[in-house]
Amino acid sequence: MTTPESSHRSSTAHAAQLAHCSEVLDRAFEYLDGEMPDLDCEKLRTHLEECASCLAQLAEDEKLKQVIRDGCPCEEAPQTLRARILVSLTEVSTTTVTTTTLR
Repeated sequence: MTTPESSHRSSTAHAAQLAHCSEVLDRAFEYLDGEMPDLDCEKLRTHLEECASCLAQLAEDEKLKQVIRDGCPCEEAPQTLRARILVSLTEVSTTTVTTTTLR
């Protein structure tokens, strides 16, 4: 028999899992591109071992990257564009870390 307390724990665990899944999926391309820190990679791999849904989505993202790679000629982005992207990524990472730390 399910008690209200056990139901609450279950829904809380489910909400935590959804938040974790959301984080995994938000960072999928960072992982696939080899741009994720080692500790985060390990946590993500651990999550993937337990979550078939995230594993399936990551496989789809990997297929998408391959299709794009196969369909696009190899052209290197101009250095100015690469520099702007790196600045933007740094700003987003810094904002994310600051926001997460403040919570």
